[in-house]
Amino acid sequence: MYFIWLVLSILCLSYYIVCAAYAGIHSSFIFIWLFGSVFFGILFALRWAEVKKIIVFPHFLIYIIYTFIAICFTIFVVIEAMIVKNMNSKPDDDCKYMIVLGCQIRGDMITKSLRMRLDVAYEYAKHNPEVIIIVSGGKGQGENTSEAEAMYRYLTQKGIDGNRIIKEEQSTNTDENMSYSAELIENKEDKVAIVTSNFHIFRAKLLAKAKGLCNICGAASPSDSILLVNYMVREAIGVVKDFIVGNFQKSF
Repeated sequence: MYFIWLVLSILCLSYYIVCAAYAGIHSSFIFIWLFGSVFFGILFALRWAEVKKIIVFPHFLIYIIYTFIAICFTIFVVIEAMIVKNMNSKPDDDCKYMIVLGCQIRGDMITKSLRMRLDVAYEYAKHNPEVIIIVSGGKGQGENTSEAEAMYRYLTQKGIDGNRIIKEEQSTNTDENMSYSAELIENKEDKVAIVTSNFHIFRAKLLAKAKGLCNICGAASPSDSILLVNYMVREAIGVVKDFIVGNFQKSF
């Protein structure tokens, strides 16, 4: 039974290699798979040493460790279930506002993930000419302009009237995206569509509710199929982090 830790260690290492080869070793968050490989490898080595009577652990310590692992696993599964439940979210047709969440650009170049979000926003805006679009994202490291400006350019070049677009250029993370964007919406009862990557919808909606937006729906864009597992694990950790620091305080 303890060989499951070895299997998990090998799977984590294999996925890290795939992600690194596909997107580069500096791709967001893939280091977690190396950490996971080492963690599960250590669990396997310790359990193997105990079975071989090389070391002996007190029974209470074993119970504590396995209880902790079981609790973490349960929390992880529940969060992932909520993430999956929201991944196919479609917006209602009568939204007054649409918030498009930014993600990293390279210099002035729109990345694949951001382009997929913007294409969803474009299709919605094209069929709902009254919706006001808030493009949300500041300027980060390696970016020549704000993400909001890059999104504005993309949408206007595709034919969306610039007068319909409001740029929010202060935010540096999702919590700030929601906070600064909500400030631009006078009536918090207005229906708002949140456009972001499918794995990100659940957390974005919780944060939007915490900022006072009462009538929200998701507009999920596709994600890179190879990196999706990495994104979903990262997102689960992000949900836990936001809960711990109180970013969801008004959502519940």
